[in-house]
Amino acid sequence: METIDKDRALLLLAEHKRRLLGDGGGCVMCALAHGQADLPFVAENAHAVVLLDRFACRYGHLMVIPRLHEEHVSRLPWDVFHGVQRLTHEAARAIDASLKPARVFTASLGATVELPMTYSHYHMHVIPVFETDERARPARVLSWSEGVVVYDDAEAAELCRKLSHHWPRPLPREAAGFG
Repeated sequence: METIDKDRALLLLAEHKRRLLGDGGGCVMCALAHGQADLPFVAENAHAVVLLDRFACRYGHLMVIPRLHEEHVSRLPWDVFHGVQRLTHEAARAIDASLKPARVFTASLGATVELPMTYSHYHMHVIPVFETDERARPARVLSWSEGVVVYDDAEAAELCRKLSHHWPRPLPREAAGFG
């Protein structure tokens, strides 16, 4: 694992986008949600997938991406929104169990237009926060001001395995349809 500065991360992110989409354009998040990432899903359900963020705010940062392309949360069908939120909650539980952070932030980020650091496809971020000082302020966590965490392929695969291993199983009430 390495922490790099924002300028280097932006160059790597542009290269990653070209690898995923080629020169034809398209939606990076759709490509990721439909299995074109270089890592397996950490978890998935019928409506969304969970992936390790390869350009992370913090170690263990996950993204929950709906399979359906939608730019506005208010336009998501309820079942899709519910599926995304369920995976977001499960991701926070897996991060707590495996990484033991001081806190876990969840955030719906993104812009209505494509920008270098974000995409218009609605998605959630699940971010472990290990610091308890000024670095734990949301404005600093939800940015690249502390640097960008990148992993080599082996580190990323091992972290995905670790998080998957700690993925919560449905509670009896959830399995019976009460959760």
